[in-house]
Amino acid sequence: AVADQATLTWAYEIEPTIGQATQGSILVKVWSYSKDKNVATTQAAKNAVHGVLFKGVAALNNDSARVPAQKPIVTDPNAESTHVAYFQDFFQNGGKYMKYVNFVNNGIPAPGDIIQVGKQYKVGVRVSVSKDALRKEMEAAGIVKALGAGF
Repeated sequence: AVADQATLTWAYEIEPTIGQATQGSILVKVWSYSKDKNVATTQAAKNAVHGVLFKGVAALNNDSARVPAQKPIVTDPNAESTHVAYFQDFFQNGGKYMKYVNFVNNGIPAPGDIIQVGKQYKVGVRVSVSKDALRKEMEAAGIVKALGAGF
């Protein structure tokens, strides 16, 4: 359960990345931290979904690409603790989160995307997250209000 311990701390960074994402999806690069570089790769999927849900993704603006920022789907800062049972179930190994994420390049980090930092590894993996479907899931679960719903 080392992976689960790593997940509970949600030690990751999420950034926009360039590439063709399908409609309703967002392409991100997730940097996960772990003592075991394989664990970090496995955790990337959970971290990517968590990031799109709770952190959002910064804009990418450089000479080669412009990607608009993505606000987090869940804006209530207490949602994770309010709905703790739901999210424990959602993020368990093999849980529902897997329906909303796809690895780019089979989850194999690019050369240079496995960096040793002290006693652990920082592993960068590109993933696609189905943000529209994820939003519908959160609405159905009563965690976020439907877009266009009154307050």
